[in-house]
Amino acid sequence: MTPRMALPKIRVLRCLDTACDGMMAYEVIDDNVLYVDLAYTARDDGGKRYFPCPKCGGRNIVEGFVDEKGNQKHRVSRFEAAG
Repeated sequence: MTPRMALPKIRVLRCLDTACDGMMAYEVIDDNVLYVDLAYTARDDGGKRYFPCPKCGGRNIVEGFVDEKGNQKHRVSRFEAAG
C-alpha cells in the first residue's frame, strides 16, 4: 500500500484580535497561510494589504512570503485596530 501524504489542517480564518475572534470568509492552514491564495481580494491602503474584519472593523494584514519549496504564498500575519 502506498503511504498517503498528510493533508493540511484547513480552518476558517478568524480575526487576529483575540478580543474579537470574528470569522472571515477565507480558509487558512498552519501559520495563517491562505489555503486558496485569495490575496488579490485583499484591500490595499498605500501598499499595505489587508482583510477587514466584519465584526470589529480591524485590519488583518496580508503579507507575501516564499515557502521552503520556493513558491510565492500569502499569510495573514498580524492585526491592526480600526481607526
